[in-house]
Amino acid sequence: MAGFTTRPVIMGTHGVVAAGHYLAAQAGLRMLEEGGNAVDAGVAAGFALAVLPFAVNGNGAAPAAATLDKFRELGIEMIPGDGFLPAVVPAAVDSYITALAMFGTMPLSEVIAPALELARDGFAVYPRLHEAMNKNLARWQERYPSTLAVFAPGGHVPAVGEILRQPDWANTFEALVAAERKAARRGRTAALRAARDVFYRGEIAREIVKFARSTEVMDASGKAHAALLTEEDFAAYSARVENPVSADYRGLTVHKCNTWCQGPVFLQQLRLLEGFDLAEMGHNTPEFIHTVIECAKLAFADREAYYGDPQFVEVPLDRLLSREYADERRRLLDPERASLEERPGGGGPSRMRRVPAADGGPDVWPTMDCGDTTQLDVVDRYGNMISITPSGGWFATSPVIPGLGFPLGTRGQMFVLEDGHPNCPEPGKRPRSRGWSSAPQAGTARTSGPFSSSSTTWTTAWTCRRR
Repeated sequence: MAGFTTRPVIMGTHGVVAAGHYLAAQAGLRMLEEGGNAVDAGVAAGFALAVLPFAVNGNGAAPAAATLDKFRELGIEMIPGDGFLPAVVPAAVDSYITALAMFGTMPLSEVIAPALELARDGFAVYPRLHEAMNKNLARWQERYPSTLAVFAPGGHVPAVGEILRQPDWANTFEALVAAERKAARRGRTAALRAARDVFYRGEIAREIVKFARSTEVMDASGKAHAALLTEEDFAAYSARVENPVSADYRGLTVHKCNTWCQGPVFLQQLRLLEGFDLAEMGHNTPEFIHTVIECAKLAFADREAYYGDPQFVEVPLDRLLSREYADERRRLLDPERASLEERPGGGGPSRMRRVPAADGGPDVWPTMDCGDTTQLDVVDRYGNMISITPSGGWFATSPVIPGLGFPLGTRGQMFVLEDGHPNCPEPGKRPRSRGWSSAPQAGTARTSGPFSSSSTTWTTAWTCRRR
């Protein structure tokens, strides 16, 4: 049938919600139906995604103890992607609550209700989750007994369609709700702050630190390590709402998050591609593909040489995103030959390093497991929009915190242990992440946190028009 698709077009007049799992989309739609705006719906869907998929946690800040000297003392040459050593401060709770406080209209108790119900009452295990749990069963049995107790009680991975309940996770949500309700008489903002403080300054932070610092977990370094996190790291953390980095391209203004992620790489690519007639080349022709790839190489070389958390690193973005710089870089493209070199501009150093293969074979480029990335987007009738991209890890990388129901994210693995590198670890610094998301209009912020079976980096984009 002409025009048939397994994902039919859904039309409506009051709002749109798209998410990586239909129950998360349902949670967001529920907020719109109850009078909430896009941010209310987005946060509700985000909390629900924390229970549903196997990729939720995040890109928080490095512990105060995460220094180059500390890693050298531990004999670590490359930060592992699993265990407790790469754990950063969970950021999703603060990020969601910040978005809700600044741009939403509903209380946390309402937007978190769908996620709480899914955790407490359970949901049907879907095939991809079942496959992921089976794949990680041996690791849980050997290293992560607290995760085994949640996702494979009695050593049994729930079958597809079987109900998976996460009562500890539900209790964690209920603790946030109880704090909000207790402080409700002081106003909405104070109530949301009280819920946030339970996580970062209360019993939840204490339990996370107590378990993570007292439990040594074997990781990819071949040794067992405990976390570097302290209660002070949690208390010092706060989400940042930042202006986006933007660039004009053929009549459009494209927004990206700052250089603590690789978002501006895309803007640099657009600047380079402005100088080519892509339409004349034809979509996906060899010439088209060659040009796009070679421009991407040049932009990523600059990312590796210059990008880092802008609170700690002075990144020359004005220069990197200028048309004059793009003109210089564009001359490096050879239309007949692919470049095999990393070529950062402006005399920046080449940062890529080879590491010996673990099996004694030939050198290989350092790689990291990518896991799964999910996505949710909400647009409402008032013109608000929010886009959240959870990414970066999963329940294979770090054990569930007993009594709380979720693991820690391991984004610290993305730091580079090299003096002078813009992405070297420092106390409170955000590790540079790989994922990105664009915002079609004005305000963006990107955050991360501790959700369910995985770690998350998520990007939020919104307009500031509210009811």
